[in-house]
Amino acid sequence: MEWNSYQEGAVEFQLPVTNRVFYNPRARLSRDLAVLAARVEAERLERPLNVLELMSGIGLRTRRLLTESPVESLLANDANMDAFEILQSNLKDDPRVELRNDLAQRLLARLYLEDRRFDWVDIDPFGTPAPYFPWVQGVCKWEGLIYATATDAPVLCGAQRLESLKSYDAVAYYGRECHEFGLRILIGFLQRRLIQANMHGDPLFSVFDGYSWRSLMRVHKGTRNYNPESQGFIAQLPSGEYRTARSGIPVPSAKEGDWYETVRWIGPLWLGHLHDRDFVTAMFRAADEEYFKATRRFLTRVLLEADDLPVVYDLSEIADRMGREVPPRQLVLSRLRALGHRASEVHHNGRAIRVDAPFADILKAWDEPSGILEP
Repeated sequence: MEWNSYQEGAVEFQLPVTNRVFYNPRARLSRDLAVLAARVEAERLERPLNVLELMSGIGLRTRRLLTESPVESLLANDANMDAFEILQSNLKDDPRVELRNDLAQRLLARLYLEDRRFDWVDIDPFGTPAPYFPWVQGVCKWEGLIYATATDAPVLCGAQRLESLKSYDAVAYYGRECHEFGLRILIGFLQRRLIQANMHGDPLFSVFDGYSWRSLMRVHKGTRNYNPESQGFIAQLPSGEYRTARSGIPVPSAKEGDWYETVRWIGPLWLGHLHDRDFVTAMFRAADEEYFKATRRFLTRVLLEADDLPVVYDLSEIADRMGREVPPRQLVLSRLRALGHRASEVHHNGRAIRVDAPFADILKAWDEPSGILEP
């Protein structure tokens, strides 16, 4: 059988040339982030981590965690026999590793009955994590971490609205801002499931990496410190303006009349912060190796965004509505800040901005393109 050799991070590995297993280079950023977050968490705990990987695939992320971060023990599982055979051949001699070839829900049920809990639970399915997440809650330690991934772009981006209701109890958005709203729909769903189990989560970082949505959450016992206003909806008015409607808070009035009758509702979704800045800063500092160069640039973008602002506008979308050219993003941001508003870039969209500004102030970027820097 023919084999191909690959290098990622500090790990070299080989894969057979077959269509039954594959190496996905687009997911490298996610694996980099996992390694860096594991380093930070181990430093916080002052000990190596106990890790559960429900869907290890060929084991590349598993090997990188074992090689590049402090891990005391790791349970690696995959239900696919072709992937498991490669996983087994690469990891069977590592005394820190326990290998399983089982369905994820069945393994989670067994671990729950055995009262086994982990510092880090990784759930990386093909599609949505929704069917597995209620089981995940029972195997994560208090104050432990859940790293949840979603790859179902047609669902979270609103192309399959019925599926978004089925998987996330939410109405998704079909448009250029869909990746942001999809990320918040995912977090909102995870939080609601945690709350049902008398738990709540604190997002440490939540990103769209161009391929999938990923959120690392610290799990806390109880709901006393959970703010219900962090759940809500985003409403798009006919003009294209977005407004937030928070749980338990009256919907703001509007001069244009009963806009709630013609509005486009998105959600329920998460309206709180996406990142813990101290944690992300520690991840940046932990990225010493040269092969983290691209990931450091990504983390810099994450740290620069005002992640607690849930309203995002794609400037090219507004320009298309107006039949005008797109002004430079930095000029738009400068104008809005000069007007006293908070505004930032968006880590996953080079054409988008985060703002707390009224739509009319954003449109001034087109009204006064030559004087946009003047308040």
